[in-house]
Amino acid sequence: EGYTATPKAAPSIASQGEHWRVRTDRVDADGKVTLRHAGRLRHLGIGRAHKHKRIIVLVREADVTAVEHGTGEILAEFTIDPTRGYQPKKQNTPGPKTGGVNDVPTHP
Repeated sequence: EGYTATPKAAPSIASQGEHWRVRTDRVDADGKVTLRHAGRLRHLGIGRAHKHKRIIVLVREADVTAVEHGTGEILAEFTIDPTRGYQPKKQNTPGPKTGGVNDVPTHP
């Protein structure tokens, strides 16, 4: 009886209907990345300062975060506007001044 009365460990389940995606990509020479959302191709403006960087794109519904692959630094955040093809980044996105997640340099 004691065993059946105690709560059991179980994975947390995302709320019904949420759509999550994780994607790796490379920023093009113009500082943009393309993403298909709601059946249309969207162009995310990461910034020319980040051209040719490898990034991880985290997508949850209409919220998108672009993270640098090596450091974990957040490069840009977006909320997809379904009426526009080009998506500018949010104004409060931290810039290159942040050091990223890893403080230890990468080993060769």
